[in-house]
Amino acid sequence: MNQTQKSPTPIAVGSEAQYQNKHPDYSAILAKTNDSARLRRAVDVLLKGPVNRRDLDAVIGTTNAPAYISRLKDLGLWIDCETLQGQDRYGQACRYGRYHLSQTHRDGLRHALTMQGVK
Repeated sequence: MNQTQKSPTPIAVGSEAQYQNKHPDYSAILAKTNDSARLRRAVDVLLKGPVNRRDLDAVIGTTNAPAYISRLKDLGLWIDCETLQGQDRYGQACRYGRYHLSQTHRDGLRHALTMQGVK
């Protein structure tokens, strides 16, 4: 390889690999979530860690948490959904989702909140 050629860029490994070199404007995301109390509550609970779909429904006050997760993803946040096995209220086997906000985006949002003077 001569000096005019660039060395290959390393490829990220893991769940955040597809978002390599993409850093959203976290302040802009927070500003957009201020327009919707439900979106803001979803962000607040995701900042604390993984949350089950049913718990997220209860926190944001709706029964369609996936729609709000989709809106947050459209704003540029990386949120993964883990499928878990469980039981419904009748004791039947079922699957449910647990949402995870990526550590990178969690840190970015926390920094933006700190810059805005929010703890």
